[in-house]
Amino acid sequence: MTEEEIIDIVEENGFNVTFTGGDPMCRDAALIPLAKELKSRGYNIWCYTGYTFEQLGAIPECMELASFVDVIVDGPYVNSLRDISLRFRGSSNQRLIDVRRSTKGNIVLWDDNI
Repeated sequence: MTEEEIIDIVEENGFNVTFTGGDPMCRDAALIPLAKELKSRGYNIWCYTGYTFEQLGAIPECMELASFVDVIVDGPYVNSLRDISLRFRGSSNQRLIDVRRSTKGNIVLWDDNI
């Protein structure tokens, strides 16, 4: 599927976008152009990654992709920490990071009431 085909589907359906499956941060070079175009069209982007936000901060390419992402759900899913009461994540070690409001060393958690 091409980038334009993906964008067409998003626009036809009015979807916001979530990058998940495998680890999107390992495919940053392929996703950066798509994320940039979607963001320029006003779409909200979330990304699930097994890396922590602190680990991503040490990888410039990952932070370039993150610059187009609104919320990063960070950390690996850990079955022993499974908690079905959590919103948008499966285990209690995972965080919902508000990328725009977060800076290196000052992580701000996403809050849908803001």
